[in-house]
Amino acid sequence: MTAPEIEFRTSGHTGSPAVWLRTPDQLRAEAALIADELVGEVEQIVSFAPVEHLFGRLFAQVLPELRGVPVHHLTHAPTGLPPEVEEKRTLFVCLPSSWLVLRHLLGRLKALPSAVALHGTGPTVQATGEVLAALSGTGFRAFELFGSTETGGIAHREITPPGTEPGRWRLLPDVEFADPSTGPGQWLNIRSPRLARRSDMAARPDTWQLPDVIHRDDRSFEFHGRASALIKVNGERVNLEELATALRNSVDGLDVACLPVHDPVRAEHYELFYSFDQDLSHRQISARLRKVMHDVTPPRAVHQVRRIPRTATGKIAVTALYALTQQEPRAALEGAS
Repeated sequence: MTAPEIEFRTSGHTGSPAVWLRTPDQLRAEAALIADELVGEVEQIVSFAPVEHLFGRLFAQVLPELRGVPVHHLTHAPTGLPPEVEEKRTLFVCLPSSWLVLRHLLGRLKALPSAVALHGTGPTVQATGEVLAALSGTGFRAFELFGSTETGGIAHREITPPGTEPGRWRLLPDVEFADPSTGPGQWLNIRSPRLARRSDMAARPDTWQLPDVIHRDDRSFEFHGRASALIKVNGERVNLEELATALRNSVDGLDVACLPVHDPVRAEHYELFYSFDQDLSHRQISARLRKVMHDVTPPRAVHQVRRIPRTATGKIAVTALYALTQQEPRAALEGAS
């Protein structure tokens, strides 16, 4: 008897909401492959990721079952590690917000005989680099995973300390590029035995093309951005995800989101939303943007909100963000470029 497929739902952050179905064998294969490739032997798992999402299911449920190790779930506003986490070889399953917790636990992390972190569902943050720098020389290792609900894990790269260039994304062993051509400006098109089946599909696809722009060679690639985050303003390309990450990491406590909008004059533009414990003018935001990014086009409008709402895995909840805006979301502020 065939085991029932397991549902994973996408929120529609990068497209229409959908249900993706994966087999238990696919989940076990992915958890085992990534653990063998990156993690090695561990005696316990500490997870910040919800098991309702693929990343959390793989490493906070499937992997501990495969390895027979305990898992400690810290998904509800954690402030520290539980007391039962002793001096054991540990895997940390991290979201972007997890690194703020780990930054306050450096002493306990240094006491672990070995530790490795898997980071997924969003870009690294300033605290990531601070943890890596503080734990330099201790054997602590951290890896980013590149993938999606529909594809599972595609590639990985080691997270490097601040001031060092990140490496290229390397395909996981069972993943291949479906497009034989190499070079810049290509879509990420892959072939993998772990591709999911959308609920309206009769069978799982053989290949899948993601809305990601890359520069690839035979088995690795540079990620240039998600198509929905790459816009042109007056002919100048702006990567909104890169811009938001750079600005967010420039000030501790500053949270930022940049969303594309249609502009009647320039066709494409973007607006910036920020949450901070003090007011920042459009001029101050623009000055900080120029400090962290070279020749950046300033936003059409700047909006202060109480918080940047996110889903359980850290993605921006766009509808909720606009609902929090304290003014018309499409109104350009005075002085916007």
